[in-house]
Amino acid sequence: MAISSNTYLLLNGNYHSRSSTMFHISNRAFAFGDSVVEYVHTCADRLCFIDRHLQHLRDAMAAAAMDIPRKFYNREGEFATEISKLITKNRIFYGSLVTIVVFRSKFVPLTTKPDVIEYVIYCEPLDELGYRLNDIGLRLGLIDGMAFSASLMSNFFTHDNSIDRLVIYKKCLAANIDDALIVNTEGHIVETAGNGNIFFVKGNTLFTPPLASGCKDDVIRRIILEVVAPEMGLTPVCDRPLHINDLKHIDEMFTASTLYGIQWVAAYKTQRFMRAKTTAIINKISELYKAQQ
Repeated sequence: MAISSNTYLLLNGNYHSRSSTMFHISNRAFAFGDSVVEYVHTCADRLCFIDRHLQHLRDAMAAAAMDIPRKFYNREGEFATEISKLITKNRIFYGSLVTIVVFRSKFVPLTTKPDVIEYVIYCEPLDELGYRLNDIGLRLGLIDGMAFSASLMSNFFTHDNSIDRLVIYKKCLAANIDDALIVNTEGHIVETAGNGNIFFVKGNTLFTPPLASGCKDDVIRRIILEVVAPEMGLTPVCDRPLHINDLKHIDEMFTASTLYGIQWVAAYKTQRFMRAKTTAIINKISELYKAQQ
């Protein structure tokens, strides 16, 4: 996903060059991570599952006590149209990944005035529509001493809660593994540091950690649980905590995120996993995304 310096982004509905300077050093998103983020895949200028993504974005803004601008409800399609026009202006005619960052640029304390809410949208071209399964499976491990504390914002993408994952990911590189499972302070599996939600397959049952454990409520997670699993005859289980010891009894493992798609996990420490159902799952997801064209 190469980024060209002459491409455009949207700041509060206005076009700007990506190489231009737009923010003051006191901007709260920069200074305090006071922002929420949503990623959206596109097919040409069609936004895949946009209603789901905007609902997730509004839920994140509500959790962060942000006022939600009217256009974010997309009742007349104005917000989606704004994004589609940005994609066209950047001359992206195949697929792209759209990033929506909503931030509080000015905090108004102890007054009846609303906070100042702004947003930035940018897009990056993709090499193909939908997702493609990795040929070489990921090798996962566990980084000791990095227990995760769930919070009100744990289920959403924010700049503020990404630093812990970055630290874990850096430790993965030093340990010569591709990614690591995150566990919370109660010892429950949450997700992975770099590749998003984690799923486990045992027979015809599909397990993933519950939102209460602190994992992201990513749109692709919901699509897998609500659409893909039932169509494939898999029983989804997402309402009970999972522990590291549970991995001894599973057949397959994969990660899922709107950002990176489905990633097959080949190994956790010395344990090895197959990928038959994982392959079928990503094929079904790709069909759903291509149907958005």
